[in-house]
Amino acid sequence: MKIKSILLVLFFGLFFVGCMPKQDDVKNVFQSESANIIKRDYQKNQKLLISFKEKLDKRNPKAYDEKLEKKIYNLIKNSDKTLYLKYNKRVLDNYKDYLQLAFTKDKLSARNDYLILGLYYLLYDAYDISDGHKVLALAYDKEKLHKLHKNLQILKWKIKVDRDLDNNYLFLTWQNNWQIELERKINNSEEITYEDIQNLSYIKNNKETLLDRSNFTFEVTLTKMIYNVENTLFALGEEPKKLALDAVFFLFI
Repeated sequence: MKIKSILLVLFFGLFFVGCMPKQDDVKNVFQSESANIIKRDYQKNQKLLISFKEKLDKRNPKAYDEKLEKKIYNLIKNSDKTLYLKYNKRVLDNYKDYLQLAFTKDKLSARNDYLILGLYYLLYDAYDISDGHKVLALAYDKEKLHKLHKNLQILKWKIKVDRDLDNNYLFLTWQNNWQIELERKINNSEEITYEDIQNLSYIKNNKETLLDRSNFTFEVTLTKMIYNVENTLFALGEEPKKLALDAVFFLFI
């Protein structure tokens, strides 16, 4: 009886061991799930970028080309890379060209479009969208994703502070309208009194008050994009690196 019991235990033990997935199979399952997480991170950033463009164009209505508006939205929604703008008769074909141009201190028409396309192509390249959905997370280029993470941090800072040659902000985002109006007066070397502040059009017409909070929706949107990229890096077993304050003054990489 004892021998029969031992044989049965051995038989069932060998049977279940044979049915268990191999270590490589288990690893592939997790790799596939990580790839799905990364795909969702990209899709979240697609939606955030569309929202960002809507806010940016509304806040800076003279800084985008209405003829390109629908094309850019479709480009982002469909994950295409078929729209290339020109500057000085040169076709811009990579994200760095667009981003550097978007932050030039010189006068630039449709500045919003260069920024949005630069940001979109940055995401597109980092996630290797041209190669289609990847089955395994290991197929992603970790170095590209680290660059994306750093560039988004740089962009988040520069969009708040960068100015043109006339000391005007390149992009209006967090500022209240009365603050912009006041700055223009100061830039024109006008001596400002409290009465002047009360007579600022947005204050005088009760559209804004001196106690109104700044608009942080742009910063929140970019912070969410950065978070999604960090989630991608974690899925790849990578540790995202926060840039030091002095590093955000660097050019895009």
